[in-house]
Amino acid sequence: MATRSLSPNRIAQKLREHRQCVIVLARQSARKAIKAQLRAEGLKLSQFSAKDISIRAEAYFDVHRERLIAEAEQIIATSPYLERWRLPDCANIETSAQTQTQPISTTSAVQILGAK
Repeated sequence: MATRSLSPNRIAQKLREHRQCVIVLARQSARKAIKAQLRAEGLKLSQFSAKDISIRAEAYFDVHRERLIAEAEQIIATSPYLERWRLPDCANIETSAQTQTQPISTTSAVQILGAK
């Protein structure tokens, strides 16, 4: 099986993108939960400003952080639409720091034959 080679900078970038995607999905879930909670109480969302919903969603996120992040990780791992933001498969990746390259000889065949 061929391995993909990613530079340390590219791996760090992929990790940042993954973390950002997880947090965005978790915060979206918190907003959806707050909106559903308000509707369940018989309230209309138009009665609340976006700022008020955001404040409530932030408080909900703080309380349910681990669960929301775990759900977001699961969504990223299984959704074909979010494949770009998945973590790279560490088993199939070699960084350039891990690969050992052999020095390439700059001696030509003519030079080798002439030395004999």
